[in-house]
Amino acid sequence: MIKSNKHVTHPYSILKKCRDERSRIIRWNDAVLEWIANHILGSILFFDVAIIVPLLALPAPDYIKAILIILSGNWVQLWALFALQQTQRKGDEAREAKADSDHEALTHIANQLDKLLDEK
Repeated sequence: MIKSNKHVTHPYSILKKCRDERSRIIRWNDAVLEWIANHILGSILFFDVAIIVPLLALPAPDYIKAILIILSGNWVQLWALFALQQTQRKGDEAREAKADSDHEALTHIANQLDKLLDEK
């Protein structure tokens, strides 16, 4: 186990601080979109349903088929795109937090090395 250092911030603590500063509605929205991305978009069952439902409409009247074609053609764009963008944004936040933490740690190391070199 690595000993913690007061000069090195863990990326998780930066992310937690950013999440805590958001409003309640934004936190709720983030949680819903993350759940959709993790449980619905990646679900085999949802994929099967998306294929089966249009097939079930084949014997239906033409107006039902037209409505289903419009909905099934736009359904993914209506909600999945937003959920995928949310997941990408969360990944970007994590990478930014890691970059900040890495920068802080490297700056501390460089400062310590500068002190050692100045002493000699």
